[in-house]
Order: sequence, then C-alpha cells, then structure tokens
Amino acid sequence: MEDLKLFEQRKKDHIRLALDSKTQNLTPHDFSRIKLVPNALPELNFSEVNLETKLLDQKLSSPHFISSMTAGHKQGFEINSLLAEAAGIKNWLFCVGSQKRSLINPKEVSDIQQIAKQYKKTKLVSNIGLEEVIGFKPSDILRLADSINAVGLIIHANALQEVFQNKKDVVMKNGFKAISDIVKISDVPVIVKEVGFGISSEMAQKLFDIGVSVVDVAGSGGTHWGMIEALRQDSGTLSARAVKHFADWGLSTVDCLLDLQSFLNSLDDQERAITSVWASGGIRSGVYSAKALSLGASAVGLAQPLLKNLINKNKLGSVDKVIQAMEQFDFELKTAMFCLGIGNVSEFCERKVWYGQ
Repeated sequence: MEDLKLFEQRKKDHIRLALDSKTQNLTPHDFSRIKLVPNALPELNFSEVNLETKLLDQKLSSPHFISSMTAGHKQGFEINSLLAEAAGIKNWLFCVGSQKRSLINPKEVSDIQQIAKQYKKTKLVSNIGLEEVIGFKPSDILRLADSINAVGLIIHANALQEVFQNKKDVVMKNGFKAISDIVKISDVPVIVKEVGFGISSEMAQKLFDIGVSVVDVAGSGGTHWGMIEALRQDSGTLSARAVKHFADWGLSTVDCLLDLQSFLNSLDDQERAITSVWASGGIRSGVYSAKALSLGASAVGLAQPLLKNLINKNKLGSVDKVIQAMEQFDFELKTAMFCLGIGNVSEFCERKVWYGQ
C-alpha cells in the first residue's frame, strides 16, 4: 500500500499538472467531426427548454455532472468543498475523487466524509480504483459509499496511468470478477469509467452483462493522465521516455459513442431504464455536451474546465467561480437544444440530430 505522504504529494502534483497545457488535448478534438443539424423553425420558446433529468434515480437540474478530480490532501479538501457547495446549489451530481486514502488509513475521518456531512443536500457519487476493488473485500469498498451516503459507486479503470506511476507491478487480473462481486451486493448503482482513454462497445457490453448500471466512456481529448504521471518522474525513467509514444493512446469520447451506436439503438425502453452511457473526457463546451447527448450519452461529465475556472495562479477562487462555469455549460447546452428544436433532454434519444463528417 502506498505511503501516505507519497500519496498526498502525488495528489497535489495531479492538480498542478492537470492545469498544465502539456497534459491537455494531446489528440485532435473529435467533436468537430460531429455536426448538429439545426432546426430553423424550432417551434418552441427558449424559456421552454428544460435541462432537468434523472440520473441514478436522482432528480437533477442538468445532465451535466462534476466528474471525479481529486481527494485525500489539504488542497483537495478545499477544492472539493467548493465543488460540493456548487453542486448542491445547482443540483448537479458530484462524483468525488478517489477514496483510496480511506483504505490506506481507515480510522481517519476523510475529507470527503467531512464534506458529505457539511453539504447534506449534495448528491455524491463514491469513487475508487479497480486495483483497490481487486485487492480489498467488497464490504470494504461498499463501506466507502456508505460513509458519504453516496447515490452511486464509481470504479475507475486506469491501466495506463498506473503503469506510468513506475510501480513494481500493476494488478488488474480478476477485475471482472471483482466488479461482479461488488455489483451483486451493492445497494447503489455501480458505474465503471476510464480516466481518459476510452471504453469500447465490446467492453461496455461485457460490463452491462455483469450488472454494471452505467459505463462512463471517459475517452481521450481532455486531460492525459499518463502524461501527468510521467511528468512526475525523473526524465531518465522508462515511463518519462515512453510517454510521448502514448500521446494519442486510446479512443476519443466521440469514437466510443460512435462505437456504441448499434448497441444503444438495440435497447428497448425497459433496457434503457437500467442501462446508461455517460460521456466525459474532452468536454470543453455545452455544444460538445449536446453532441455527446445526441450520440446516446445520458449525462456529460466536466472536470478540468471547472478546475481551471476555480484555480488562478495557484490560488483558489470562490464557489461563485465554479457556479459561473457550470452556468456557462448549461447555457450553451440549452442554446444548442433550442436551435435543434429540442425542449428536454429525453428528446435527444428520440431523433437523429447528428451526422458524422
């Protein structure tokens, strides 16, 4: 198990490097390939466009959600406090950062637990890595969700990121069984996500087959977590020398959603109610959100754009800065919907409003 001090330093480095242009948008933005077909006569008023939706059985004001960022260190506590407050005010889902520290030091009251206690109205989603799911008892993992009264549990798969941490080994064997064991006894929906390199249609279907409720494809196009880990290493290490060859690794969020089209179109209404695809990774505007929703996603995750708006010259801003960014994304999505003649989010799945180019 990772030393606590090293863990804290790694998490601090993550925040710093996530704001570095070297780790951002290393592959072309595939969202430019998707064109939304405008409706010149939308037959509705702008005020009638409604972003309200339901995710994980929770009524929310928007299909946007705050995607997992960080946890387990002092700055992480400050960041997550602001994010949780903003999520509560705007009624967005808030997916917390990794709760690994609670497994390292189970007797400690974690920062996320403190935040959950303070912002009781905020709907939180728990989060832990696949390695921990494999290495710990299912009851230990589910205790993380219980400790913050979470409405869901994210298991993040991050093979490339783990390799570039220069660890002696990366344990990913028996991952399907470990996830399946969690699903069988979990009282909350289980979400499986990547961290920026995508989940294929074949893999998504396997996850749905073992009972996973949501797959967040989390494709490339945003923050490159392999690059972040490699930049933390000495320049002479294997990972630091190798990472440039992985700059375009993985599937973009658009690639993943296009790959899933046949599967999504095959679902009936009952299956759609229990099977959801989320999109995160490279979402840089509300128009991108509209494109992701038009490709079958039921929710769209934001992380780096909110963090970038919150931190300026290594100084944290106020909760108003987070809300400002959230409202910008919602406004852009609402505008796109209005210009498509779509009055509510559910209508994205009722019509073909896109074509590839």
